[in-house]
Amino acid sequence: GGPKTVQYNGTWSGANANSYLSLYGWTKDPLIEYYIVESYGSYNPSSGASRKGSIQSDGGSYDIYQTQRVNQPSIVGTATFMQY
Repeated sequence: GGPKTVQYNGTWSGANANSYLSLYGWTKDPLIEYYIVESYGSYNPSSGASRKGSIQSDGGSYDIYQTQRVNQPSIVGTATFMQY
């Protein structure tokens, strides 16, 4: 596939909780797990990952973080893959 557009709206009430609002998905080739995090509360889900840079999209700024997941569940079974 090519570029995808995702539109959503709603209310998130987790700003003061251990939660985050994100778009979640996978690619298969290469095997990558990704989260596009719009907002997070008391827990930063990128903790422990390496910052690779940032991008701007639709008026927002997003930091890019990478970590390797070793022998973890995935959409193709247990595997080692990169997570962003």
